[in-house]
Amino acid sequence: MKVRWPVIVILILTLILALASGSTILWRFFIFLVALLFMSYLWMRMNARHIDGRVTKLSPYSRVGERFEVEFNFVNNGRLPTALIEVQEENDFPGYQNTINFHLPAQGSYDWRSEGICRRRGIYDMGNFVVKITDPLGFFSVKEHIANSKSFIVFPTTIDLPFFQALPRQEPGLSKRRWFTSESGTNAARVRDYINGDNFRNIHWHTTAHTGNLMVKEFDPDFVNYAYKDIWIVMDMHSTSHCGKGNETTEEYAVTIAASLAKKYIDNGKKVGLMASGDRSFLFLPETGDEHREELLRALAMIDATSRLSLDALLASQEERFEPGAAIVVITPSADVLAPLRRIVNRGTMVTAILLDAVSFGGKVNASETARGLTASGIHVYIVRQGAEMVRALDSRFILSPLIYTGVKR
Repeated sequence: MKVRWPVIVILILTLILALASGSTILWRFFIFLVALLFMSYLWMRMNARHIDGRVTKLSPYSRVGERFEVEFNFVNNGRLPTALIEVQEENDFPGYQNTINFHLPAQGSYDWRSEGICRRRGIYDMGNFVVKITDPLGFFSVKEHIANSKSFIVFPTTIDLPFFQALPRQEPGLSKRRWFTSESGTNAARVRDYINGDNFRNIHWHTTAHTGNLMVKEFDPDFVNYAYKDIWIVMDMHSTSHCGKGNETTEEYAVTIAASLAKKYIDNGKKVGLMASGDRSFLFLPETGDEHREELLRALAMIDATSRLSLDALLASQEERFEPGAAIVVITPSADVLAPLRRIVNRGTMVTAILLDAVSFGGKVNASETARGLTASGIHVYIVRQGAEMVRALDSRFILSPLIYTGVKR
């Protein structure tokens, strides 16, 4: 409780003068002040007992970069009107403040609306208030805490990755381990020269007749008939691997990529699993559907790069879950990835590595050096650097070769 000390000083001076002079007027004035202060204090305390507030409208979730809107309601259940009420919402929502002043009549209510921008993923509580109530004369004020909170989830941002490929189908019978985009699908995007090992059913006969050379059809990645049925997204959230500041960190880039891939493949009817180890373990078996997508995005909203478990240890503990023919997308800023990835490749899985270039985020690991070892082992690699246009960085048409293959004879 806060008291205006000048009022107390006046009260004490009046008492001293009344005692010294014996003046009836001063005594009456002193008694009047005491009664006035007592009534003001009592009024304030009664108001404080009958004030309540809550969130009346709040979307359960939003995404980073989107605006959100919250509606609040405060009521006075008492028989006395309130003087000034100052309400400040307590939350850890980045860049969002909600403070308002108003009066409430007896048995009255007050509604207001607040909005902000989602700046960082996470789960936040909205509706925890610190309420400052003042008596009608402004002599006293008291602060009360009201907690009628509702959870609000900010999902990570997602971007469309129409030309990302986890791995095209491995064509059988090749002497070299090559991965081609020439697959069967519904919409051909372009034609190119025939390469030994291409499927004859993809030959574009009209162009072949026109040019005199065998030409085959290529299909955009979103229409490719992939050989795999399940997709695993594996996130390296080892605390010592990540670097950067604010939202420009390898951690936030990894989460954005994982969320975008989960949305892409689930929207296309694929079964997607998620594996990561942050402040706690996250393991979601491959499923599809809107509910599963929301579960993955909820997990990605909460995950932090605070794990003591390295990528090698994470994969070693869970590699039995990777069935032959599954596609594994590993997102990591670490350099120590070759051995664990080769190990799961040997299980018959299709592995794609998305390397976050730690050097560009202020770290020490150069992704280009890591990529050379991976591509020499036949592992498909994308490199994402700080500030890069992610759609282009994760576009299979712009990596390594116009024929889109990664792999050499071992």
